Amino acid sequence: MKERWKVISKLLEDEFDIEVQPSYEGWGAGWDPKYLPMIEMWARGEVDDIPPGIKRPRGVVFNVVEFLRKTDDWTVNSVRHEISYLLTTHFPHWRLGQREVFRAGYVPTSFVVLLSVLETLKADERLVEDIPSSVFSLKARLKELLSNINANYPHHQLALGLVYRWIGEEPPFSQEIKHYITSMEKSFYEYIREKDHQTAYDIVMEDLWPKFRVLVDEAKELNYIDLLIDEAKGKKRDDAHRGRIMTDILKKLPEKYQEVVREYKDKNSTDIPETERKQILKALSSMQDWMKDYVKQMSYLDMLERDINFLQNFLPKTLEVDIEHRGFLTFLFKGWEEEGSASNALKKQELQDQELSDTDRKYKKEHGLTEDEFKKYRLLMKSILPYVEHFKRKFDNLLPQEEESWGGGYFSGKRLNFKKLPTEVPIKRGRIYTRREIPERKELAFELLIDISTSMKKEEKILNAVRSLLLVSEVLDKLGMPFSIKVFNDNVYELKGFEEDYRTSKAKIMELLSSAGGGTDLGKAVSIGLESLELYVKKTHRKGILILFTDGEPTRGLRGEDLKAFILQMKQKFPIVGVGVGEATRMVKEYFDRTGISVEDVSKLPSAFSFVVENQLKRLISVN
Repeated sequence: MKERWKVISKLLEDEFDIEVQPSYEGWGAGWDPKYLPMIEMWARGEVDDIPPGIKRPRGVVFNVVEFLRKTDDWTVNSVRHEISYLLTTHFPHWRLGQREVFRAGYVPTSFVVLLSVLETLKADERLVEDIPSSVFSLKARLKELLSNINANYPHHQLALGLVYRWIGEEPPFSQEIKHYITSMEKSFYEYIREKDHQTAYDIVMEDLWPKFRVLVDEAKELNYIDLLIDEAKGKKRDDAHRGRIMTDILKKLPEKYQEVVREYKDKNSTDIPETERKQILKALSSMQDWMKDYVKQMSYLDMLERDINFLQNFLPKTLEVDIEHRGFLTFLFKGWEEEGSASNALKKQELQDQELSDTDRKYKKEHGLTEDEFKKYRLLMKSILPYVEHFKRKFDNLLPQEEESWGGGYFSGKRLNFKKLPTEVPIKRGRIYTRREIPERKELAFELLIDISTSMKKEEKILNAVRSLLLVSEVLDKLGMPFSIKVFNDNVYELKGFEEDYRTSKAKIMELLSSAGGGTDLGKAVSIGLESLELYVKKTHRKGILILFTDGEPTRGLRGEDLKAFILQMKQKFPIVGVGVGEATRMVKEYFDRTGISVEDVSKLPSAFSFVVENQLKRLISVN
């Protein structure tokens, strides 16, 4: 990498306090992976707010290919713009605004056309305020951008007109567009200088959007005619059905208007005189309702495509976007990946990669462990084996068999319930009949998170944690309930995936006895655990529960009120239970509130874990 890019990266890193990296592969940005679920919920408007530090990306990657023939000043300020854009835009308002205009009958992207231009200029306004000398490069960048955009629709022109005003040039548009630009100018400058997000959003929805949507309505009418022009061109379409219907609609027009459309087939609707445009629209409005509805549907899709082509010039280059089925635009947030320093014991290659004896292969096949590992495993299991069958039977009673049966107490039916007769006949209530019942299987998925930080080495905590983990795992495996096991210290490591055979993870669980060490990052553990759980339950349509065991205060990541607020927000997605032992009892009650369980003696951990599982199964049944 050339020294030039390194110098630019270092300059911007010092300025914004985030990592900045040059790349020949494109633009990109990433957030701390442990906060990604919260960032996505916040951006979709599912949570009101999150700690300010979480909103900042961990790093930005810029595409050096775009700047090979540009000056250093141009390059620095262009990358500055992208970083400023990420740091100043309030992502929930992108979603909220689209919802509001969609409810009013507009294509959601029509709002984004306006907001993307406003946010672009707001980012530049902040930069000029902080670094006045950047104004020349920023304006030059916008001039180059404007020269490459061909806008025919009035709402696109109005958005571009605001850019022209900001760089100090006269917009090359009609008097009507200039009139709207002038009427919006005061509110426009209020918006890009306003630092309070809610006030800025109110300015958009109360002052700017009401004027902007008038031109969106005009654009819709122009688009109806453009659809007819496209049909007159004989444009090839992937959807033959759409082509046939549009052909019928074109033929339904009076002959003279068909001729007008064909006359302008190499131009756009804006080139047709206004009087004739109105006559064509009037003719369309007199057609059958199903034809008018069809044109509206096709126009919705076409306007969506045209808006996207326009606004891509003003979206952050550092973020990818996705278009949902109703036309909602969403940003795709990604993690800032970095290599973690995993425990040596947890980074070992699987034993099947090593030379095994015939006996070890036999044990491995039957138990997932070598002969020596199985002996250690059996010693641990001795202390919990009586509980395994007990809890298995106990939980099994909460999970009905899949076979149908006759049962219950009903006022009518074909079979008598002889068990109910002694109680129902004396009181003359009459619930003495049985009916055929097909029980509904209650499905849960468990995400188990175990603390393996340095403090776990004391007082046989890790030993009892492993016993607890084995007990719960054995019971869930016998019940056929899917579960995942992750352990955490400074980082998070997966021992077993939801769809992985439990036998293959036994060796990894046994390794925990000698692998405890490092700090404690509860926030990261909860975040990564919930992300894994969310993916699985969405795929399998189950209910999910996360159970976390820890023995002390976090030493890394979120702490105090930030961690408490984070856990509270994450509980909106899934039930989260914290199990604390020893000194952690107070901390668990504080962070997990009513779902925190305290265990004074480590020897009682197995029963505590079992209590949590039983409680969640009962909750699931009562809800269903």
